[in-house]
Amino acid sequence: MSVEITEELLSSVLAQIKASPKCTSGSLKGREADNLLAIRELRRRGLITGKFMDDSRRDQHGPLLYDAARLEAL
Repeated sequence: MSVEITEELLSSVLAQIKASPKCTSGSLKGREADNLLAIRELRRRGLITGKFMDDSRRDQHGPLLYDAARLEAL
């Protein structure tokens, strides 16, 4: 993936998850592909929980996310 995950993107996605607990990746504002990358990174950092569906595609960090639901900030 050529998209760079910025701290600004991570903060934006995390703020949206905090404002709407149990939301889905599709309900977040912004480009869904970018949001899914941010969700994957937030999960890796241990900042969120939820139900995560891996995609068959991978990058250097592992499987990409296909979807995410029931997102909650820790």
